[in-house]
Amino acid sequence: MRIRGAMSFVAALALLVAAALPAAARKAPTIDDAAWLAGRWIGEGLGGTIEETWAPPAGGQMVGHFRLVRDGNPVFYEILLIDVDEGGIRMRVKHFNPDFVGWEERDGWHTFQPDAASEQRLDFQGLSLQRKDADTLEIRLAMRYGDERREEVLTLRRAPL
Repeated sequence: MRIRGAMSFVAALALLVAAALPAAARKAPTIDDAAWLAGRWIGEGLGGTIEETWAPPAGGQMVGHFRLVRDGNPVFYEILLIDVDEGGIRMRVKHFNPDFVGWEERDGWHTFQPDAASEQRLDFQGLSLQRKDADTLEIRLAMRYGDERREEVLTLRRAPL
């Protein structure tokens, strides 16, 4: 009986510790979880040269911009904002034509809802940003082309400002 009681106590303690660890191990995300993204990134993708630049965190947000250039001409721009809401780190995007006419309504933007954040990766619904090494950023973006949906994989390298 003594062994069974001791094993029951150990099993109960193990269950309590296992139940408590995920909550204790999970910290609420902060904008500092995205700080690794700060800087200028350049690569090829979407049929041209892509560039994404991020300012370091300030005031609980990070602001950035994206541009796609094909054959020496801009195709479109994005203004990007990363912040933290109750669900985690999210990204909001406004798109613009080369003449800076916006795609979204005046007060509108596209929101990538948060999934997860770590020191190497930001996951959103339909978008992920992963630092492969200190100078390589991989972006995976779920895109629609008519009725077809496919994932674009963009690889960017850190570049000087």
